[in-house]
Amino acid sequence: MVIDSFLRTWRFIYSHPLASQNIPLALKLWLKWQIGSRILKMPIVVPFVGESQLVAEMGMTGATGNIYAGMHEFVDMAFTLHLLRPSDLFVDVGANIGSYTILASKVVGANSFTIEPVPATYKRLRRNINLNDISSLVESRCCAAGQNHGVLKFSSDLDTTNQVVDPDYSGSSIEVPVETLDQLLDKLHPVLMKIDVEGFEPDVMAGAVKTLACNSLLAILLETIDPKIEKILRENGFEPASYDPFKREFQTSASEHVSNNFLWIRNPLQIIERCKAAPKYKVLGITF
Repeated sequence: MVIDSFLRTWRFIYSHPLASQNIPLALKLWLKWQIGSRILKMPIVVPFVGESQLVAEMGMTGATGNIYAGMHEFVDMAFTLHLLRPSDLFVDVGANIGSYTILASKVVGANSFTIEPVPATYKRLRRNINLNDISSLVESRCCAAGQNHGVLKFSSDLDTTNQVVDPDYSGSSIEVPVETLDQLLDKLHPVLMKIDVEGFEPDVMAGAVKTLACNSLLAILLETIDPKIEKILRENGFEPASYDPFKREFQTSASEHVSNNFLWIRNPLQIIERCKAAPKYKVLGITF
């Protein structure tokens, strides 16, 4: 079991677009994390991008990947850094411990509206917000986003993959409040949204009719795409794209999906201009 875990990590590092360019450092950071976390057996503050930091614990896959790969979801995270500006609003739906929120608000200096439904995970999110001293830039809500106002049953024993579950779910679960994005973001003007809700994306999108029509919204990162979501996005002028952080170029083709999330963009010329003009960042000794 341990060997399988190590092999998965090594394959991840060797195939990662950033870590694969500096494998010795990535493996050194991974080994340091493995030893340190097992000895201390407690949350550890680790450096992230620029002056930002994260609190990491064993089992936090999304967080620990940032330690040895620099940025766990490199293409999507780099796009976030390149697109956003300090005056912008970033919306993080299913924020987990807040890696994207930290990039948006600590590294770029943008405002963030951050949503995380599971109370235990929300506490970790708030811990990272406080650690990075960005409370003034981040509005956070412990709730779920959905199609209607109400309550949903969530798993509470799946760590980073907690999700909406059926009434007959046999594991540990909790009830969480639900709001629509249109309610939560009323009169706000997001530039970028990331929606990572373990397959619940169709319901989230159904409650974001006004938000999707907002002219300020340039791009959306989604973990899941289905025909219904695609129809909604296209009706609002979005098209699928892939991003190359090193060249800062786009391919507008659904078949070019090479990142963790699906990227859909609107007003591509404005996005290209923003990304080309964004500052350079250096992670694991690699500039992008």
